[in-house]
Amino acid sequence: MKALRAIGKVVLWLLAVILVLALVTVGLRAYNGHKYPITQSAGEAMSADKSSYGTSERVTAIEGEYLNGFHFRPEEKTHRGVVVVYGGSEGSPDYSRAQQLADDGYEVLSLFFFGQPNQKPTLANVPLEQFDEVADYIDKNIERAGEKDGDDAAPVTVIGTSKGAEFAELLAARGYPVDNLVAFAPAEYSYSGLDYSSRGEELPSFTDRGETVGYASFRESSISAGAKMLWDMATSYPVSYRATYEAAAANAGDDARIELSDFGGNVLLFAGEADQMWQAEIAARALAEQGGNIEAHVYPDAGHAFFPNADEVPNGWQIMLGGTVDGNRAAHEDSEKILRERLAQWHV
Repeated sequence: MKALRAIGKVVLWLLAVILVLALVTVGLRAYNGHKYPITQSAGEAMSADKSSYGTSERVTAIEGEYLNGFHFRPEEKTHRGVVVVYGGSEGSPDYSRAQQLADDGYEVLSLFFFGQPNQKPTLANVPLEQFDEVADYIDKNIERAGEKDGDDAAPVTVIGTSKGAEFAELLAARGYPVDNLVAFAPAEYSYSGLDYSSRGEELPSFTDRGETVGYASFRESSISAGAKMLWDMATSYPVSYRATYEAAAANAGDDARIELSDFGGNVLLFAGEADQMWQAEIAARALAEQGGNIEAHVYPDAGHAFFPNADEVPNGWQIMLGGTVDGNRAAHEDSEKILRERLAQWHV
């Protein structure tokens, strides 16, 4: 009887602890959600919902076997070739950048690389060879302003941001038909896929013609870093993933490293010294040391996203993405200026 009473007390104590933790978690979620609204609105400005983007006579929705996105035709095409843009892990096609470039006279493809009905549903096992279809579309559909009949619709510049930068870098590194590469918040390694429905199975972010692209594993992260990340997620506190990516990179094999030394085109990299999503500034410097025509710009007090108006972004971005209002604004202005200068040089 005493044993049963003792077991009962232990059970009650455990239930009390669970109840207290649940109440604390609910309370923290409410508090953090109010104090850091970025956790409730992250990604809303860059939607993966294709129907949320407008179309017109000059902006048409396109879709193929895997191809999915938008074709921007400028009112007057003043630059040869085409610019292809990709968003990041939020799954957007970086529509706003495409619009800005089209306004500058570039023909632009604004593309999703996962997440659409005809694509991989999550950022895991995403095929690099989807770019074969993009190249075929370019060959058949891009206006050849100022070019002789029969010329290729070159050059092709690919711009990617964050995970989109990782994707674009791999295209260039693995011989896909890319002439110029621009990476905002670049990666030195390919990393684990972002798929939380695989029941513990770790998947690569990318494959290449059916083969896994080597990746730095999140399982190499420290227990403390993983526990903090999970607690922050559970309590709606802005999550910085940098420690997770740093640990993965520190233990990565050579097959996970992105090598651009053999890429014959131009490479332009932009990173913030205070990036809290991942170590983009370390990646930018490491990639630039590989040789070749690689140009890296690293900005102090800038984070993962160069907000031109960070003071208008919901609070919490400082923890999740990093940088200061002035630092991100300065990085945005300078990187956009340099980008326009390089594109004008490449697309003459």
